[in-house]
Amino acid sequence: MRIETRSLNFDNLLIYETRQLRKDWQEGFFLMEDFTLAEGIYKNGPTFFSVAPEKGEDKFGSFTYYLPISEPVTLADETDFQFQEGFHIEEALVLRQADEATDFHAAYAEIKKYAGKNNISIEDTFYCVLLEVFDEYIIDLYVPLKDRGDAS
Repeated sequence: MRIETRSLNFDNLLIYETRQLRKDWQEGFFLMEDFTLAEGIYKNGPTFFSVAPEKGEDKFGSFTYYLPISEPVTLADETDFQFQEGFHIEEALVLRQADEATDFHAAYAEIKKYAGKNNISIEDTFYCVLLEVFDEYIIDLYVPLKDRGDAS
């Protein structure tokens, strides 16, 4: 597996935050897809999500799902979704998980090992970008470098 350094940038995003079992990571992805269909919002990029560790919990995680959309939207206050104008990570270690698409925790462990061996400081929160290729999903795992990876 090849690890690279890249940036991650998107404009106009729908955001959904939840705390859930790590094994249920696809639930937020499906919820985002359903919401855009129901509201007539057009996506223009891959869905991605962040996973933040929770102290003392290995089964649960705090997930934030992001979906790039074609233009800014105003959302009703009662929805669980938010709009964010932009998202930017300046530098992150990136690993493509083509063979084991759903095992992003193993990919994160590989990046942590690589970072430790190369004396690179990384964040605890990581991002999974879901790329659809021939009705299959490939995950690109982004782990921001400390002090150079703030998502905003």
